[in-house]
Amino acid sequence: MSVIGNSPQYAKLYKLDTILGTGNTSYTLLYNGNQQSTLIAEQLLVSVNGIIQNPNSAFTLSGSTIVFAEAIDSTDTIDFITVIGESHSVATVSDNTITSDKLANSLALTNTPVRVNKNNISVSFTLDSNQNAMAAGPLSIDSGVSVVLYGSFTIV
Repeated sequence: MSVIGNSPQYAKLYKLDTILGTGNTSYTLLYNGNQQSTLIAEQLLVSVNGIIQNPNSAFTLSGSTIVFAEAIDSTDTIDFITVIGESHSVATVSDNTITSDKLANSLALTNTPVRVNKNNISVSFTLDSNQNAMAAGPLSIDSGVSVVLYGSFTIV
């Protein structure tokens, strides 16, 4: 696929199976013969007769069915329907896939069960009454930094 600029490192792009106009407004979306029912209109790039269609205006989705605002005749051409990305309700990270290398250095994790933290508070914060926090001491608070504690803050 030609790309202007940097090539995407991570993307799921795929063209759905060809749809031939039959004079209807509704057609089943298929990819390699399998119905596609988890898509949303905004992730589809749809071209009819060389014109990109506006999602939720020129077409809508209902399950695995694309419904066009106007009938697609046999003389019309659905040039392509490309899926850009995937929709999902929750992203789940696989077990044992996040390492300390993937976390910000400010977390100061080591490759052991030991948690290392800084011994000073350098950024103002407020601990709300519905929150609890803890830190390993001794701690100092930098000049001009405000620490407001309404919740429970324990220094061990």
